[in-house]
Amino acid sequence: MKAPNIEDTQPLSLAEGHKAVLTLLRAGALEQAEKEFYRLKLHKVNGDEDILGLWGRLLKSKALEASGDVRRSLALDASEQYAFAYEQTGGTYSGINTAAMALIGGDETTSYALAQRILRQLPETYPAPGEDAYYHMATKAEAYLLMGNVDEARETLMDAQMLDPHNFAAHATTLQQFEMILTAQGLEVAWLDPLRPPKTLHFAGHIFSETGGLQILDHEHVDQLKKKITDIISNDTIGFAYGALAAGSDIIIAEALLEVGAELHVVMPCAETLFIEKSILPFGEEWLPRFEACMAAAKSVRYVTADTETMDDLSTAFSSEVSMGLAVLKAQALATEAVQLVVWDEHIPINGAGTARDAILWAKNKRKQIVVPYPVARKVVSIWPHLVDEQKRGLKAMIFADVRGFGALNETQVPLFIDHVLTPLADHVRMQGHHVKHQNTWGDGLFLVLDSVDAAADVALALQACFRDIKLKDVGLPEFLALRIGGHYGPVHELDDPIMGEPGMFGTEVSLAARIEPVTVPGSIYVSEPFACSLAANTASLYRCEQVEEIEPRRGKPAMPLFSLRKLKK
Repeated sequence: MKAPNIEDTQPLSLAEGHKAVLTLLRAGALEQAEKEFYRLKLHKVNGDEDILGLWGRLLKSKALEASGDVRRSLALDASEQYAFAYEQTGGTYSGINTAAMALIGGDETTSYALAQRILRQLPETYPAPGEDAYYHMATKAEAYLLMGNVDEARETLMDAQMLDPHNFAAHATTLQQFEMILTAQGLEVAWLDPLRPPKTLHFAGHIFSETGGLQILDHEHVDQLKKKITDIISNDTIGFAYGALAAGSDIIIAEALLEVGAELHVVMPCAETLFIEKSILPFGEEWLPRFEACMAAAKSVRYVTADTETMDDLSTAFSSEVSMGLAVLKAQALATEAVQLVVWDEHIPINGAGTARDAILWAKNKRKQIVVPYPVARKVVSIWPHLVDEQKRGLKAMIFADVRGFGALNETQVPLFIDHVLTPLADHVRMQGHHVKHQNTWGDGLFLVLDSVDAAADVALALQACFRDIKLKDVGLPEFLALRIGGHYGPVHELDDPIMGEPGMFGTEVSLAARIEPVTVPGSIYVSEPFACSLAANTASLYRCEQVEEIEPRRGKPAMPLFSLRKLKK
């Protein structure tokens, strides 16, 4: 998909204009969305609920990012705009949002009265089972909730879900709206938990052999382990699971997940042939057909690297972070819970990858964790090489940024740009101090390499906020300038640059990082899936990464999922 460009001169249809502004809203580029809304003259449109509701949605987004009196004021503004759409079109979507935002703004009387009106407007019968029927009943449930009738809201929402039982994304959106309303009413939200979509799972465990060779575990202990794993998975509601498929624990967990109908999403640290060579065959050839069966039944398979020669601690740790992050991101998207299941002897090895690292990282962020004790004392055997410092290869976070429209500046504006834009941006980079391992610039472009994704997220958000605060018109610069920031995470080589005469960052992941920023929606931050996953795995809900549409970074290159990054309010 092409990102909307505020400099385009070709007129857009209403549907195209709606999509362009909606894309900006979903990316969190609220200021840019506001500019586009007016540039496309959507504020002059009448009688179209989708278009009229866009401005209400923008104000709602601003309100939910604010607090106190500012939040209440913006919520009332959003309610007023939704009301304008409702009075023109009679649409229940804009009507129920009018009532909800009136409540957030503190106008309970208006909220209650309009919820009553919506209930009278909705027909008693609903469409045939499916998405339309779901939204019909969900709107009715929300109206009951706004009137304070929690029991009726619960029963009606249960009916709604039965009419479209597998539309988990729609369920999640409704649950998030209900949480917002219940919080504003000062009521408990725990009753929503049984209505949430199935949980997500990250799984990992020790490798072992049943027949001889490395890490032997006899048949009796294997049977005990299988039973414990099967009982745990059967007694919980797991819908989506993420992990690797090494011999032993991984495959046993995956088989149990497939038996209960959970979606299996495999995350591989290297090419499949190398993984089989290192993590399957040394533990017995009987694991190979079981591995292949799980791969064939998997809903998706990701390869975090395409390496056919090296499988080491670095690639394994990288793969684990992606797996854990995918479980957390899926749970966030579905407003449900992420859980980890590990088969672990609770031994903490010296090396930096494996089940122990996964378990410790997950527990650090206080997420639910189920540890199945490994049944016997385990002889720790290294099956892949550790990285040594001399290799100067490590997992790094990368940021590329540039200012869209810089090339259109005239000669007198370039010094103004340096003084009023590039200099304050540089000041915010320097605030990260020792976290910045490498930096480079060219004109309006920035390239930063940092030692962690949270440091990279912080500097990206600081750059975004800094640019947002610059009054471009007041300093003599055109208002069409907009900052684009792209982020990526992966293994890179730190090697001496023979041209620059100083250390530089090299590798395929650097090239991939450079392809994200040019397709980023102006005013927003797009990050790759590995970046979003590592951020989710390493931080306890400090940031929010929401997937935007898949974008093809360069002609002929495969599309890749990108996520918009924002920081959550404390």
